Amino acid sequence: MTPRQQASIHPLVWFVATGGGLGYSPVAPGTAGTLGCGVLLWFLMPKDPTAGGSLAVFTLSVSVLAFIALSIWVSTRAEVAFGKDASKIVVDEFAGYLVAVLFLPKTLIVYIAAFLLFRIFDVLKPFPAARAETLPGGVGVVLDDLVAGIYANALIRVMLLATGI
Repeated sequence: MTPRQQASIHPLVWFVATGGGLGYSPVAPGTAGTLGCGVLLWFLMPKDPTAGGSLAVFTLSVSVLAFIALSIWVSTRAEVAFGKDASKIVVDEFAGYLVAVLFLPKTLIVYIAAFLLFRIFDVLKPFPAARAETLPGGVGVVLDDLVAGIYANALIRVMLLATGI
């Protein structure tokens, strides 16, 4: 990154885009970002997001959509400094993992399964994730992770139904 590009990124955009610096992990920055997100979400997510009724579900849904929009905006700006879908940008991992655990039971096994499945789907990029990644700007950065999160969430739901947990 040139000094001019480095100077062009706002410190708050840098902080959000890199997950507070997790994107600088020398090994598997996407995994580091997902792990950091998982730990953070473990403490922030309500035990039962549907317990508060439809208002709670609506509030959580709007919050997730707002975070996805923020992730796209931040990723678009971060690409100017770091390059196309640079590994330092991990806010997309946060958004994807958030979708992976959305409205699932807050249990350790679910969070671990979501972590593993999300990472697998994020790396393998099953259709339409690989195509989504080619979209311009922050949309391409974030959308492939949202697809991975949707696949992980759906598979966990099937596993929970199959096991009766």
